[in-house]
Amino acid sequence: MLLPLLWLGCRPAPAPAPAEWATLPAAPCPPGMVLVEGTGSVGMEGDPYGRVETAGRQGLQAPEEGCDAAIAANPGAVTCWVRTNESDPVLPPRELTAAPFCIDAWPFPGPGASYTRDGLTPAGVVALQRLLDSRPLGGRRLCTMTEWQAAVAGLQGNRRFVYGDDAPGDRCGSDSLEVGPIGADPRCSNPETGVHDYGAVLSHWVLADADFLAFACTEAGGGCRAAGGRTLSPGAPIVAGGTRRVLTRQAPLTPHTWHDHGRPGGPGACGNDLVWDDQPVICADPDPGWLSGEAGLLGQQEDWMRLVAVGRGEGSMAAVLEAGLGRGWCEESGGE
Repeated sequence: MLLPLLWLGCRPAPAPAPAEWATLPAAPCPPGMVLVEGTGSVGMEGDPYGRVETAGRQGLQAPEEGCDAAIAANPGAVTCWVRTNESDPVLPPRELTAAPFCIDAWPFPGPGASYTRDGLTPAGVVALQRLLDSRPLGGRRLCTMTEWQAAVAGLQGNRRFVYGDDAPGDRCGSDSLEVGPIGADPRCSNPETGVHDYGAVLSHWVLADADFLAFACTEAGGGCRAAGGRTLSPGAPIVAGGTRRVLTRQAPLTPHTWHDHGRPGGPGACGNDLVWDDQPVICADPDPGWLSGEAGLLGQQEDWMRLVAVGRGEGSMAAVLEAGLGRGWCEESGGE
C-alpha cells in the first residue's frame, strides 16, 4: 500500500473501524457513504430563530438569559440565536438539480468515534485536499456547498435542520455541554438522505461551487462575506452549517449558513493552526465498481480505512494528514 503508516506500531491501538464503513454498499458509492441526487429546493424556510443581539452591548452578562423572551417575540421561532458582533448569512430557498454524488453518512471519522479534537483551518484544508489528490482513495474529495445542503436538508423535505423543522429538544446532544460520539443519537439525522449529525453539532469545511456562488453572492442570497473583502471563486474552502452552540456568529443547528476563514497562507498559518473544531465533510463521485467489489477500489478502501483508524485512534486531523502525506502536514499547506 502507498500510505506511510508504519509508525502506527508504536502508537496506542486505534478505535475499531465502524462496520458501516467496511461493508460494500447497495449504491455505487464507497462504504459508509450514501447516494444523493435529484431536483428540489434547499434553503431556510421561514424564520425559526428568536434573536438575542449582542452587538454594541458592552459588558453584557449571560446573554442566553434573553432566549425565552426572544423566542416568544417571534411566533415562528423554535430555537434561539444569540448573535455575536458578527453574524453570517442564512441562505433562503433556491431551486436546484443535484447530479448524483456520494457523501459520508456520518462525519469523519465515523459512527461511534469522537470528532477530532483539532479540526481544520484553511492551511489544514489545503493539506487535506492535497492528500485526497495525491493518491486514489475511492474518488474521495471534499464536498461542495450545494452537495452539503442537498444531503443535510434533503431536496424533497428541505429541512431547516438535519433532524427536521421543530425545536431540537434533547436531540443531537443539545441538552449537554459535552459532544458525544458521532451517531450517538439516531434522531439527529435525515431519513430522506441517510446522513447523521451534520450541521447540528459542529460545522464542516466544504468547497464553494459555481451554483452556490451564483446564488449566495447576491443581495437576495445574503451577500458574500469573504474574509478580507476578497471575492470567492469556485473551489474556495468555506465553512458550512451551524453548531449546537446558541451564542455564535453562525445560525445554530442549520445547514443553511456559511462563512469563511480567509486565505490559508500568511504568517503563523502553520504555527497557530488546526486548533478549531471545524471538521471536514467527505464526498465522492459514484463508481459502479463498488457494486461489484472491484479489486482496485477495495485496495483504495483499505488505504482509506488506515487513515480512518488514525483519526479514530489519535483523535487528530493533524495526525491523519501527517500519516497520509508522510511528512509534516504544513509542508503541504503552503503556510510559512
